[in-house]
Amino acid sequence: MDYALEIYDTEGRRIARLTDVPLVEVVHTWSGEPDRIHGMLPEGVMDLSHGYRIHAIVDGVPVCDAYVTAVAPQWGETRKLILDKYVTFREVIAFEAERDALDGNTTVSRAYTNRTVESMVRDIVQSAPGAIHYTVAHAAYPDGAQREYAKFLARKNAGNELGVGGIATGQWVGADRIDATAAYAKDGDTIAGLKVDGVTWPDVRLMLIDSEETSKNSHAVARHPEIAEWSDAQYDTSGYKLRADAARTALQALMGGKGIDYVELNPYRDASGAFDDRVDAYGRYLALVFGGGECFNAALVEQGHADVYLYEDGKYLVPEMELKDFFSYTQANVSSIEAAAATLVNFDASGGVLEALTALAYAAGGGIWSSDATLRVLFRMAGRVDRVVYFDPVRMGVALGSDSREVANAIYFEGNPVTGTLEKTYWRGDSIDAYGFHGRSLDHYGISLEEDADKLAEGLLLDVAYPEPAGGIEFFEGNTSVRVGDVVEVRGAVPRRLEREAADEWGGLFTGRLVARVKSVTHRLSGRQVSTHVAFTSPLRSVADPLRFMVRSQPRETELFQFRLDVADVGLDAGYHLD
Repeated sequence: MDYALEIYDTEGRRIARLTDVPLVEVVHTWSGEPDRIHGMLPEGVMDLSHGYRIHAIVDGVPVCDAYVTAVAPQWGETRKLILDKYVTFREVIAFEAERDALDGNTTVSRAYTNRTVESMVRDIVQSAPGAIHYTVAHAAYPDGAQREYAKFLARKNAGNELGVGGIATGQWVGADRIDATAAYAKDGDTIAGLKVDGVTWPDVRLMLIDSEETSKNSHAVARHPEIAEWSDAQYDTSGYKLRADAARTALQALMGGKGIDYVELNPYRDASGAFDDRVDAYGRYLALVFGGGECFNAALVEQGHADVYLYEDGKYLVPEMELKDFFSYTQANVSSIEAAAATLVNFDASGGVLEALTALAYAAGGGIWSSDATLRVLFRMAGRVDRVVYFDPVRMGVALGSDSREVANAIYFEGNPVTGTLEKTYWRGDSIDAYGFHGRSLDHYGISLEEDADKLAEGLLLDVAYPEPAGGIEFFEGNTSVRVGDVVEVRGAVPRRLEREAADEWGGLFTGRLVARVKSVTHRLSGRQVSTHVAFTSPLRSVADPLRFMVRSQPRETELFQFRLDVADVGLDAGYHLD
């Protein structure tokens, strides 16, 4: 099994690619825990600074990105403990690199009434700043382009047509008002020469995408830092220039072959209700462009001529338009959000997006979620396994254990203290019978009604009321097919469970089977050898210690009272008075 460690400097330039290292561990784990790459690099590495990015690839699969946090070179005849081995070296280049434990856990603030869990998950992800996203089912061009056109038709109506004489009102303009006879593709993401109502428009910048630059400029350098020292002539003969020209040709072909039927300006509004992002810093109009039943923005992503680009981390996107679907169009994809029909009457998501996903998974009654290295969210019910591993002592070692220290089979629940007093105790009798009474508290301010609390607490107890599987599998020759978040079943005559199984463990989903969920995957690289260790957790668990994780960033109770002035019996407190 091959591997590579690529080292990128703080400007994004690749400065080394290592395919034979003395000893390095690459650890990819679940959300809420940091990914790590650490160990020892070979002699001769001359540049390894703080903030450099280490990109690990195993058997052609990207498995981890981490940023250098510690560098410890040493020289001389010495025996050093590297991971779990004492090794003699003359030159030791030890290092540690880490990825933020909560990467992608940006803040959302959304309120829902009578919504399914599935629809709330989709909306929360669309609302979250940054590249966190889900994927929709997608084959190839023009699947995505036609999908975006259909979405446009669904939101297009006479009431949101662009007003005549400017762009201060309305959203879209149709072919009857557009004159594209002099229009042309200025580059792969910009159209020049459009007239609307007889008035020449500024250039139209296709929003949500970014293509290569047709000449060396500041944006080209930002995309590719290694060209900073290039001359214009060098850039003009580069592959970047060739791709830029191909993107411009592709956009021109769409305009010529499909025509321009509609232009939809960005409808995002600020707090005052004014359009806040339809003209960029260069005076260009930001828009989606449609023709021949296709969205040109999406088509260019599908054809490989443009990247998905979130200006200001998507701050100016309208969640209801579901424009993060564009991430699905870079390749063939399946839907990463599966049906979860449970409905909550009132749910407030205020805090990190990952905390909200955790609560909704439990409220669905056996839901699980994970996110991959691209920040794609996968959300589904846990009734099936993703991988079946047949024990083979030549290829693997299996450790099956469990840990009951965090068992909670009774939950003292308290809901939002502002909207009403909701206090209730929940328990699972089969777990209490098997392991004794273990109670914990959960104050979740996103829940205000008992029927919603019932779903959340009962779904949570399906998981935390039972000992957590604490074993794993060691693949002696490496494995990249088993990934974090997979539900794995171990089969074979030898592996067996020693501890008794509770009467209704995990809701009876996996009765009599050796099933667990993958919480971390560790690849150990040494010379030309790769081994892989997969660590297990509960099949219904998505984060460590979910009771604490779900509420880690919710507002404090005093903050809730301080700012809820719409509630008559709250008033101003915490030191604030009107007199």
